[in-house]
Amino acid sequence: MILENGLLRYMRAGKLSKMKPTSWNFFMFAQPLLPLGRTIIADVKRHYEKIVVGCCFLFIFANIGLASTAFSVHQPYLVAMDGIGDTGGSLILSVRTLVSFVAMLVVDRYYRALDVRVGVSVACLFTAAGFGVYSVAGSLPAFFGGAVLLGLGYGLGGMVAMTYLANRWFSAGIGGVVGFASMGSGLASIVMPLVVVRVIEASSLSVAFRVEGAIAAAVGVVVFALLRNRPTDLGMEPYAGGAGRRGGVRRERHGLAPAPHGERVALFMAMVGVGVFSCCGITYLSVLATSSGFDTVFAATLVSTAGIALTIAKFVVGELFDHLGAPRASAVMFACALAGFALACFVELGSAPLMVVAAVLIGAGLSLGTVGISVWSIDAQQIKNFQVAYALGGFIANTLPGIVKDLVGTYVVSYAGVCAIIALAAVIVLRYYRTVG
Repeated sequence: MILENGLLRYMRAGKLSKMKPTSWNFFMFAQPLLPLGRTIIADVKRHYEKIVVGCCFLFIFANIGLASTAFSVHQPYLVAMDGIGDTGGSLILSVRTLVSFVAMLVVDRYYRALDVRVGVSVACLFTAAGFGVYSVAGSLPAFFGGAVLLGLGYGLGGMVAMTYLANRWFSAGIGGVVGFASMGSGLASIVMPLVVVRVIEASSLSVAFRVEGAIAAAVGVVVFALLRNRPTDLGMEPYAGGAGRRGGVRRERHGLAPAPHGERVALFMAMVGVGVFSCCGITYLSVLATSSGFDTVFAATLVSTAGIALTIAKFVVGELFDHLGAPRASAVMFACALAGFALACFVELGSAPLMVVAAVLIGAGLSLGTVGISVWSIDAQQIKNFQVAYALGGFIANTLPGIVKDLVGTYVVSYAGVCAIIALAAVIVLRYYRTVG
């Protein structure tokens, strides 16, 4: 349209004959492409929900993947620094999760003030700034400062924002949408550990932090440019494609009655448990391995292996929730998580194949911390409260293992305790569905 109007003005002004050959050639070349351009733009707008899901994928990659899921690869280097140690490394993670917990308490007000597009973009800048502080930190208090910023990015720009957007933009198949979008953090856990280790070995830990900060900042810019808060912003309706295939399960989910008060308290505690094993699983997998005699390269490989399993599982589990329903899918994935953590307790046997299997099962089970908790929160109508509980569990998980390790000399005790937590959370969640289903 711009080219058409420009050519029309040139014709009316009698300037067409005075145009240089190169300009004339440009107009002649571009003119046939105009209908194609308009078609592409119309198709993009008609399927803009895909752009929204892509944006969700990116900010989950930055604010959860970089700040949390893939961060465990830094842990051996941090605990080896003077003045940090195992307790200091746990405290850095605890500060981040505590701040993210506090941020989630006000996240609904945050998005009422800024809405999702601006709010998520600002959260990405918090994440970038946190890595920037890490890159110049030389003491525990300085790392605490960076952890505060990363906690803000995680709490304000993570799963709550993604769940809001999924509910606004889709009227069917939310499990699949959440599964794909949350694969962003899984991709980070696959790619970033190997990248970070190579950058650290080639340069320094400080440079690795700068690279991660630059990635988070770039994601913030892209999200601000492309994300839209609601379909109505573009004159659209929520996407209902595939509703005929998935609608039965989704209508069943949305037909659930709100959980009774006593059940809500139990579910809140179950979500705390989910937060514990989700944050503990990959975060401490690296130091669990290195403290038991494995080298840092193998430990990074374990984290990447768990990340691959987590990434694949997020998409698969999203489809399972849409097709099998929440109770059955939840039971299967709780079993995977329990088996993975149980196998990890045998790390001191020194069996590399055993640890690889444990990493795969742990990664698959951790999909409940994203896909599962999002679906459960929609069913129980407790989106904010479940995410707050999850963050509280993450704070507990990031605080205790390092302290327990200093006391008893091993991380295995913490992993054994998580097995009991997984079993209890599974019982509560499945009982809820049996009660209201």
